[in-house]
Amino acid sequence: MTKIGKVAKEQMVRELSKELKGSPSIFITDCTGLSTSELTKLRNKLKPNKTSYMIIKNSMGKLSLKDIPNGDALLPYIEGTVGVAYGPDPAATSKVLIGFSKESGKLTVKGALMDGKLIGEQEIKTLSQLPSREVLLSRVFGGMKAPLSNMASVLRGIIREFVYVVHAVKEVKEKSSEQK
Repeated sequence: MTKIGKVAKEQMVRELSKELKGSPSIFITDCTGLSTSELTKLRNKLKPNKTSYMIIKNSMGKLSLKDIPNGDALLPYIEGTVGVAYGPDPAATSKVLIGFSKESGKLTVKGALMDGKLIGEQEIKTLSQLPSREVLLSRVFGGMKAPLSNMASVLRGIIREFVYVVHAVKEVKEKSSEQK
């Protein structure tokens, strides 16, 4: 290998390591048999989730993974034609990868690293079945809002009853003053 080629390879490994270090989730896939148009379609599906996908050379992938915390756990998955997906939302990424895997029949999700923890193919499938982050957040906030709404309704009822009592007392006093 020429000196320029070696420098270029080292630079690529550094850049990939930097990208992977900044990501809370890294998915390793086997993308054997995917055409360029299928890869473009996959990348387009991942883009709304701010997830990147790239095909990597095994040697570069292994060097890059050694630079990230617990990246060694993914080394056994770096065999054959390997693709790496990395992004901020593991649930959304797994949903797209598993869906595309079923759709194309060519993509296989081998394993992933989420916040430094290795997860296998079955756990990734389970993760892909979770609702999206937005749905989960709306459920949490809905659950937090319900008691407040119920309390507001109860307080409105108490105030309403108080107004009825005051109005009834006023009517009784008016009738008693008319009778005198």
